[in-house]
Amino acid sequence: MSETLLNRFVEACRQAVSGPKPESVVRTALAEIGSEPARAIAEIPAFDGEDYVVHNEPGLSVFVVRQAPDTAGPPHDHGMKALIAMLEGVEVHRHYRRDGDGIALASRTRLEPGEVLVLNGEDVHAIANPDSTPSLGIHVYLGDIVGGSRTLWDPVQGTPMRFTTADYDRFVTKASETI
Repeated sequence: MSETLLNRFVEACRQAVSGPKPESVVRTALAEIGSEPARAIAEIPAFDGEDYVVHNEPGLSVFVVRQAPDTAGPPHDHGMKALIAMLEGVEVHRHYRRDGDGIALASRTRLEPGEVLVLNGEDVHAIANPDSTPSLGIHVYLGDIVGGSRTLWDPVQGTPMRFTTADYDRFVTKASETI
């Protein structure tokens, strides 16, 4: 593995997940990478779609997430701790509280370059990009986000369902109509 900012970041995260305080170590590593967003962005290979898998193994998943302009995803959980750092643009996170089988909007957080957001495994949130340019962030999951069990909520009915990428994509709306 060549010595790059992203490779050092992934290695720090890999070591963190086997240590006593993985959240703290990953948060510090995200703050470091967020302090050099242009350098981190320059190291990300060109990719199609919204997600680029930087690293995935049973205890750790690292993704670069590109959110299209004026889009809002549906509410979902991760089933594991997640830490998110913005490199470019903004993400507006709508946080929900569980209400029986449904959910209710509780708060919003605007995440800008250099900022880090921590989500617990049971947290329900939805991401939106209200801007006219794409956003780019690094999402770190302390587990296997690809193989893990997750929940997605129908944004209109509020009913839970098993998370699938197809359902997630089906529920994406315009941010200008959502947030």
